[in-house]
Amino acid sequence: MVLQAQPVSSAPQVTWEALPAHLTLPDDPVENIQQPPLAAALTDALGAAGKIQPEMLIGSNFGLVATVNQRIVVKAPDWFDVPQVQPLAAGSIRRSYTPQLQGAMVAIVMEFLLDEEGGELYFYEQILRVPTYVTYDPYAARLEVRCL
Repeated sequence: MVLQAQPVSSAPQVTWEALPAHLTLPDDPVENIQQPPLAAALTDALGAAGKIQPEMLIGSNFGLVATVNQRIVVKAPDWFDVPQVQPLAAGSIRRSYTPQLQGAMVAIVMEFLLDEEGGELYFYEQILRVPTYVTYDPYAARLEVRCL
């Protein structure tokens, strides 16, 4: 007799908790040579068009945080935009961003070279549920836009 078990596919448990103050974030993001000027050009274009508001958070290689199955996960996209964040207390420094805890969900993430091994696509689409995820390969001049 052969018994067949149905695969168990449970959704990850995602919570929004503050990054512990003692947690050291890596200081050395892996970049390609085009990443800094591409991120700066995106931000400059939005600024020139008058699309950047004081309540927004636009960043590059900055930690986005979620707790997945009771484990803190931090990913630092090449460029991202959050439409509205809570202001920081005077003298405070924002060292990471936790959606829902510190403001709105991330609206767009852009990677200039996709790290297939690092689980970035899964994290941005399935955990953070980013509505627009863009990858750009500057070496192949290929742009891909994924929308939820």
